[in-house]
Amino acid sequence: MMKMFRLFMVFVSLLSFVPACAGTESEDDSIFAKMWSKAMPKLEQALELFEKGETLPESKIFGADKQSNKQKYEKLLNEVFDILLDSEFHSSRGEYRSLEERIEKAEQKIAELRKDRIGAPEKSWIPFRQTRSKIDKEVGELQKDVVRFKKEKEAIRSSMVSALSAMGVSVDGARLDILLASVSGDDVIALLLAADGIKKINLQIVELLRKGEGNIHMARKYTGVHMVLVDIYLHAHHHVLEKISGEYSPRLDEITNSAQLLKKQAEEMLAGTGRDDSKRTVLETNVKANERTVRTASLYREYLRTQQSKLLLSAEKLKSDLSVARNTYQTVKTGGDLISLINISMKTLEGVFGFVLPDLSTVYDQEVLKEFERITGQIRKGS
Repeated sequence: MMKMFRLFMVFVSLLSFVPACAGTESEDDSIFAKMWSKAMPKLEQALELFEKGETLPESKIFGADKQSNKQKYEKLLNEVFDILLDSEFHSSRGEYRSLEERIEKAEQKIAELRKDRIGAPEKSWIPFRQTRSKIDKEVGELQKDVVRFKKEKEAIRSSMVSALSAMGVSVDGARLDILLASVSGDDVIALLLAADGIKKINLQIVELLRKGEGNIHMARKYTGVHMVLVDIYLHAHHHVLEKISGEYSPRLDEITNSAQLLKKQAEEMLAGTGRDDSKRTVLETNVKANERTVRTASLYREYLRTQQSKLLLSAEKLKSDLSVARNTYQTVKTGGDLISLINISMKTLEGVFGFVLPDLSTVYDQEVLKEFERITGQIRKGS
């Protein structure tokens, strides 16, 4: 046994994929330190539940059984997944969305004020009554706010591109816009952040072992923790796949059917409208608008299908990794197996980044992108 443990330490010392400074960087990274301290206790609890589930009966009227144990286990998986999202990028995404909402509210307010201006007097002796000059001043201030919000948004956008690049995801501003505009964008970003967190935890585990802070018992525990991390990521994949197939795609079909019906109605009305009828221009505009919605929805559907197919492929790889991880956990005697296991897992995690941004260059057109964002809003609101 001691000979096997010495062999494991040799494997660890020869480990080449962990940078020498990785441990120092992790210790200096307060965000990762916070993630580590929150995630590890829950990962260990999940591992205990996994072990307990191996011996529990299928069902039981009173007390724990496999089903109740599984529910507790999956609850912990979800909690750890949320912890893995805690990052500067996640905060930036929240700020970016907040700015989008503030821009939208400001622009809506500007539209309302311009409508009110039509009936407002030039001057009034009543102090609190809106006048055209007051409205013009308020509109001007709101327009300055919109310009400022857009500049802040652009700065955050640039920082997100840099953050994704640091994670190994090559993306330019236009492709990031598509990701952020997509209804599945937040789900995909969550997968990216979780993958990055899992990689960091795995590397930190290996670094601890490389420093000699481990024994056969710890190696087995860390193998179990790695197994749980793979399971968390597989569950996250299934969650996104369920949302695409059960929520996003059906809603997209509803939007497409509605646009096709409205287009048909407009065309039928056009057929009975004279060439000089004033309503003709409006109906022709409606036909074009609904045609654009149908085209964009078709692009959107293709975008989601591409993500879905690549997510399915990634999930299959993760399922295979999980089977190997479970088998290794149940048989591991030294940390040597853990090193090989993490190497395999790293390749899968790096491969995941490939599904993030399907090539959809036609959506880079600003007019189509606006329609893309509008449809996204409809899907999210369910109206």
